[in-house]
This record gives sequence, C-alpha cells and structure tokens, in this order.
Amino acid sequence: MIYLDNASTSFLKPQGVYEAVDRTLRGGAGNPGRGANRVSMEAAKIIYSTRKSLADLFGVNQPEHVILKSSVTESINTVLLSLLKPGDHVISSVMEHNSVLRPLEKLRLDGVITYDLLPCSHDGSIDISRIRDLEKENTKAVILSHASNLTGTIQPIGEVRSKLRNKGIFIILDAAQSAGYIPVRLYEMDVDVIAFTGHKGLLGPQGTGGFVLNDRINEVLNPIFTGGTGSDSLSLVQPLYLPDKFEAGTHNLPGIAGLGAGVRFILERQPDMISKYIINISELLLSALSDMTSIHLIGLPGTQNRLPNFCLSFDYYTPSEAGFVLENQFSVITRTGYHCAPLAHKALGTEKTGALRISFGHFTTMDEVEELIVALKYLDEVKNGD
Repeated sequence: MIYLDNASTSFLKPQGVYEAVDRTLRGGAGNPGRGANRVSMEAAKIIYSTRKSLADLFGVNQPEHVILKSSVTESINTVLLSLLKPGDHVISSVMEHNSVLRPLEKLRLDGVITYDLLPCSHDGSIDISRIRDLEKENTKAVILSHASNLTGTIQPIGEVRSKLRNKGIFIILDAAQSAGYIPVRLYEMDVDVIAFTGHKGLLGPQGTGGFVLNDRINEVLNPIFTGGTGSDSLSLVQPLYLPDKFEAGTHNLPGIAGLGAGVRFILERQPDMISKYIINISELLLSALSDMTSIHLIGLPGTQNRLPNFCLSFDYYTPSEAGFVLENQFSVITRTGYHCAPLAHKALGTEKTGALRISFGHFTTMDEVEELIVALKYLDEVKNGD
C-alpha cells in the first residue's frame, strides 16, 4: 500500500510514537495532577515534556501557554466561543475548513456575530489585500488557515497585521496542515493563537491537539469547559491560571505521550530540513503532472508557498472513479470528495464533483512518488471504460 492521504491523518508514525503510547498504557502511568503518588507524578512529567516540546516548536518560552485538547476543532471552538460576544464581527476566508466555518456559522445563526470572507484566486491564494475592505469598527478577530487542506497553498499570514487598520484585532491561526511541515512560530508570525492538531504533520495519535496563545488574548478569554483539574480542588471556580484554565478533565495521557514523541522527532529533524525534503518529492510529481493532458492540478504549479497537498481533476474520470482505480489497481490511497472545505471547492470550481487529493507525508519516499506517477499516467492515457 502507498498511503498518500497524510493531510487527513499521517501514516506511518515514528517508531518512538508507537513505543511511547504502548509504554504509557502498559507501564502504569497514572492520572496527572491527581495525587502525589509515583504514577501520578510520572504522568505529570509526560505531559510537561510534551508541553515543553510543543512550546519549543511554536516559539513560546512559557510551556504553560500550550493548551492540550483533543483536536484542532475543539481548540478553535474553545477560543471562538470564549472570545466572541454579541455584536462582534469576524474576518475569515473561503479557503477554510469546516472546523472554522461551522463554528462561525453557528454563532451567526444564533445571532451572536457577523462575519465576512476573503476571496481567493484560482490557485487557492487568499487575497490579503482585501482585508481592509472587510474590516469594520466591530471587527474582533481574523481567523485563517495557515495552509489549505485542499490545495496546500500557504497563505501570507505574516502580512495580516500590517493590512489591518486596527492593530488590536486578534489573529487566530489554524495550523492543522502546516504544523510539522514548515516553521510555525507564534511571535514571529505576530498572531495571538495557533491552533494545531496532533495527528497530521506532528505525527502523533488521533485525538490529540491544542492551541498556543499569548498573554494579550489570554486576558480576555474565559473557560468554556469547567471541571476537575487536580488544582485548587476546594474551590468551585475553575482556576484562571494556565494551563488549568482550559484543561478541565482527565488528559488523554497515551495520546499526549505519543504526540510528544512525534514532536521531538520533528524537532530533531528540524522543520527547515523537512521543508527541503518535501520540496524535493513535490518537484518530482509536479514535473510529471505538467506533461499530462487530461489531469489538471488545482493550485500552485510550483513548489514555493505550498505544502505537499495536490488537488486534481480529470477529463476521463470523476474524482471518485480515479480514486477507485488508484486504490484497486495500484494500491495508492488518496482522498476524494469535498475535504470538509465546501466554500473552497465552490471558489475553485469543483463544487459539482469534488476533487481528488494526494498528500505526501514525512515518510513518503521517492520510489512511492515514482509508482504514483505510473498510476497517474495510466489515468491520463486510458479513458474510463476502455
């Protein structure tokens, strides 16, 4: 099997991830913060180690500013539901995943907020220059994906603050796709929140994720979920210090242990070196696609400003038919459909059929890309039904 659906969830994982999860499940690690016994203390060490590794990755000096959640979706909901109040306005884009669009739409339908969406070009690039046109006096936040899960297009997030008239507007970054593949740094990018998932580029298990926040936005956020933290247990009020403020309930300790191992793998390889490898294998596919006449790339044609997500349409096949052929005749696993990004498909002209997405990962090899190209050449040359 050649697995090329890493934008959905990464596979394979580093050996250390499997070992960390297994060791935590079998080794008697307890409930962190719920006692002074040995196994509880060991659990707390595991969580701190992962938190510290994530802080290093995202350029944060205070590990307690790394909040551990079950997913990027929970993280985005936590931030938006805490931050936004009646009458607020939000700017986002048509390239967003439903993990952003659905919370915004629910808040709009509930009469809490209004929002406007930045348009995109034919390659999925957001037109950041339009952000000032959408800005209003009541604009509270801008929330954007760092890179499209559909086309892989990396957006110019570093330009957002300079384009805003009100420099105090909060900027929330959805780094579900980019974290682990390219550098993502909270203060260098001048954003207030980075929301991330653990099971994609960070190579952790499913059911892991979180967000990183600065002091400025932390001051205006209140807990949405409350409950046990193991701290201040005599008080009925949720602690307001980090990370307990946003981490009610028992942690997913095996998942967090695996996530920590995945992040350490990334840090050891270094994001800059990972980016260079991804560019090399992407060049191979992009070069081959440029010679195909019935398969069309939707997105940037080169390796600059993109992740290894490749969105394709076909003259002779629907995306579902092409995906079926790739899997059943060539053992190549891809993703077909709408990729939880309905407005992106509408903007790019693929809302009727969806598209086929190929997404490389850390363990995708040159040989696998060569085999993929053979399979795509078959689809390019052989009409469906021939």
